[in-house]
Amino acid sequence: MEAPAIFTEAEVYQRSFNPQEYLKAFYTLSDSRGQPNTFLTKSLKSLYKMFSLGEFKAELLRSPPPSARFQEILALDYTDQNRRELQKWLKNEAGAFDWSPVVKYVCELEGDREKWAEKEENVRKKVRQVLKCDVTRANP
Repeated sequence: MEAPAIFTEAEVYQRSFNPQEYLKAFYTLSDSRGQPNTFLTKSLKSLYKMFSLGEFKAELLRSPPPSARFQEILALDYTDQNRRELQKWLKNEAGAFDWSPVVKYVCELEGDREKWAEKEENVRKKVRQVLKCDVTRANP
């Protein structure tokens, strides 16, 4: 007999999800012991390959942001605290998650690690809106 799937209720995410802890766990290049985050690096390499083929083009992107390919980016998230965390990064506020190691890694894949600060600023400028996406609805 198969165990039933257990899903966390929406209110629990709104009440207790910690975006900083989540980002530290899944969006840093290595963990606290220095072990590489191979899931992240492989995912970034796959996205780089997909976008560098030139086959994937659009005017508007709804996350994640390969900034050179898009004119506008809409960021979507479910929880209020996640959208606040993203707004902190967009405004370059103190205490926001530091994406610079990830941006540097992407720039390294692209062959120009030195322009990471410019790329990060370009992504910030292209994010036009940060919107709620209610994943509990049939039409989020």
